[in-house]
Amino acid sequence: MRFIKDTEKEQLKRLVKACMLEISKLKMDLKKCRQENKSSPPTKQSDSHTEMNSQQNIELENLLKEKDENIFELKHILEEKNKQIYELEEIRSYFKALTAKPKKNLTSFQSQIYQLLPSEKANTKELHLLIKNIGFKELTFDNMLHILRNLERKGYYTSKRDNKEIFWQKIEK
Repeated sequence: MRFIKDTEKEQLKRLVKACMLEISKLKMDLKKCRQENKSSPPTKQSDSHTEMNSQQNIELENLLKEKDENIFELKHILEEKNKQIYELEEIRSYFKALTAKPKKNLTSFQSQIYQLLPSEKANTKELHLLIKNIGFKELTFDNMLHILRNLERKGYYTSKRDNKEIFWQKIEK
């Protein structure tokens, strides 16, 4: 997966804007043709002119459809690029958390887990699932609970019991 450059994103945006401008010009031309068509009285000479106008209208409408399709495709490409950028930013944050200097009084592993966990209140299952999805596939639920208790004992987390579930809240240090 390659990194998306801002220049590519800007080029796509400029291309979409250019297409939108072209479409608005074509719409104005189409309106003019329709107005001319309505205002001109039918005569033998104007019949050929009307025929030409209707052909131009058809061509303009086809061009509009084509431009609309291009804009739709470009917007789809832009959405995909934005999604890729979001995923890469998330990977970057995980990388920074995993390679950060360990926190005071924590082992390297405890510090990595602390850095990766969100600040929002969550239960043990949610936190365990998050850590497993990041890449700690072998981490068991019991080990996760043990790590969270150690983090709490060292002042990095607080817990509250609600019925049978334990909810954890990160303390930023």
